Amino acid sequence: MTEHVATLKDSDIPASEYSLDFVLGSIKGALERGMSAKARDLWMPSVKEIDKIHVMEGLNVRVNDADLQAHVRKIADSMKVNGFKTSKPLEVFVVEKEDGSSVCYLADGHCRLAALRIALTEGAKILNIPIVTLPTKGIGLQDIIAGLYTSNTGRPLTTFETALVCKRLAGFNWTSAQIGEKLGFGAEYVDQLLEVVSAPISIVTMIQQGECSVGLALDMLRKHRGGAVDVLKQGLESAKRAGKKSVTKSFIAGASLEKVVKKQAKPLYDAAKKVIADPGFKGLSPENQTLMKALLDEISNKEKKADEKAKAIESKAAAEDGEAAA
Repeated sequence: MTEHVATLKDSDIPASEYSLDFVLGSIKGALERGMSAKARDLWMPSVKEIDKIHVMEGLNVRVNDADLQAHVRKIADSMKVNGFKTSKPLEVFVVEKEDGSSVCYLADGHCRLAALRIALTEGAKILNIPIVTLPTKGIGLQDIIAGLYTSNTGRPLTTFETALVCKRLAGFNWTSAQIGEKLGFGAEYVDQLLEVVSAPISIVTMIQQGECSVGLALDMLRKHRGGAVDVLKQGLESAKRAGKKSVTKSFIAGASLEKVVKKQAKPLYDAAKKVIADPGFKGLSPENQTLMKALLDEISNKEKKADEKAKAIESKAAAEDGEAAA
């Protein structure tokens, strides 16, 4: 019997695009005057001011699943025993309102703030909230969104949550190379993350829960299109029957045959060349003769290009060695 895991709902998943206009405000105005907090290495407003730390709706990319809720619960239990660790402060950015006043919005620490509310409700003796602020100059919404990944000091984002960050940055017309440079990824991996954001909800659930890799999900989507969900689900069931937590290509129906075909590709190629050279080849139908010749011509052309590329690389390396010796 396979373990049943609830599929995520659309409402559990943050938006892949995010845009908001705001003007950065005064740090002192928001914290010193707004919350009576004193400046030092950390701002330490009273927990009585907790409602003045605003959460910008839709900004957080964390998926609201059972794992996230359990994580928040664990932090709350820790806070009840150990208090709010100053080594893990909330990070906020200050926004100026239309009336000229300044308010704090959370940039990093959504789980910690949610846990603090739970801990206080359950009687935790916490007096102050450790806070650090983002600069009020030289940053914009793009930096805050990128910071959801780069400045995250708590539970690491999942692969899918990271993909949401990439998608939002792409919404600012950032290239894959720019996104990769900002987040520390290669452009090719960013392209994969951008593609997986629009996957069916069942596949998103598998990726979010670590039951399927991004690479395998994209491979199945490209090969099977609308049938990818069923293929991956069947593969996951096979994996779980084998005692595995995630599906890999070896558990996908037909993967064994594909592996055998790849292994025998060279012998098949050599055999096909012999068939074409055989006098009896002309006895095949014109359609089959054309098919065989087209397949072999394609392989032959690719083989020729690969040889030319290898020779060009060798020539370049030899020239560079000659220059170095000179």
